[in-house]
Amino acid sequence: MWDQHRATRRIAIASASAFALWRLVGQPADSLAAQSPGTLVDFLHFVEQVQIDRYEALLAAFDEQAFANAGLPPGTRARVGEVLNAEQVHIALLTRPRGVGAPTPPRPAPASLMDALRDAVTMENIATAAYAAVIPAINRRRLLPNLIGIQSVEARQAAWLSTLVGADPFPEVIDRPLSPQEVLARLGLPEPEAESSATPEATPAASSASGPPFLDAIARKLGVSPSDVRVLRLEQRDWPDTSLGCPQPDTMYAQVITPGYLVEVEAGGRKFEFHTDEQGNIVRCS
Repeated sequence: MWDQHRATRRIAIASASAFALWRLVGQPADSLAAQSPGTLVDFLHFVEQVQIDRYEALLAAFDEQAFANAGLPPGTRARVGEVLNAEQVHIALLTRPRGVGAPTPPRPAPASLMDALRDAVTMENIATAAYAAVIPAINRRRLLPNLIGIQSVEARQAAWLSTLVGADPFPEVIDRPLSPQEVLARLGLPEPEAESSATPEATPAASSASGPPFLDAIARKLGVSPSDVRVLRLEQRDWPDTSLGCPQPDTMYAQVITPGYLVEVEAGGRKFEFHTDEQGNIVRCS
């Protein structure tokens, strides 16, 4: 299936921006389950953004007459517009408060309508397989129905587009999920280097919470020097509201998913737990 519909350079986005997003979401090479739901949603958001860009470019390059000249059924261009609308609804559902936004890819300039439609088939198949990999790793009951519904729509869109270009809409009995690394490869992007397996303080994620301003803020709250604080654990979290998982009595909090970190530190022979958001706010929880 994937060899038949391999990604072409027309659907590849800028390597630098894709690599930057990959570093932001921080997917490991062999485990999606270890990632926060917000991180996984951000990756799907990125996949949807790439699809939207492809469809916008296709519709901008080819008018109704071009579709007719290609021998496509009447109304095909309008249906492609409906597919674009569906992707825009999908990305709206995947946009979370203060989440990591996908960079805007450079708009391609397709020269052939049929090639552009073949690329659309490839992209829909990649998206379907990306959802298949991510969905089992997300344990959010309220989120799962939307993700499963989006995946089924992506699959039906891939099947319909396949009929336009003469491709087999059912090439496999069971579709294989694609890991995020494979998704990047199918998009024609280089796979990022493996992250260092050093101590938490040395990892990219840890540096954002163990270095300024978080480490300084933690040290101030504990009344010690930053050099006396050692980071023991750092985990990405999606807090259920702006209390960051540590609600105070008689205090109201905005009921929005708030991405951030759980930071466990040691200072003066004692362990402490702090929760943060991505805006620099931090609270002590133990």
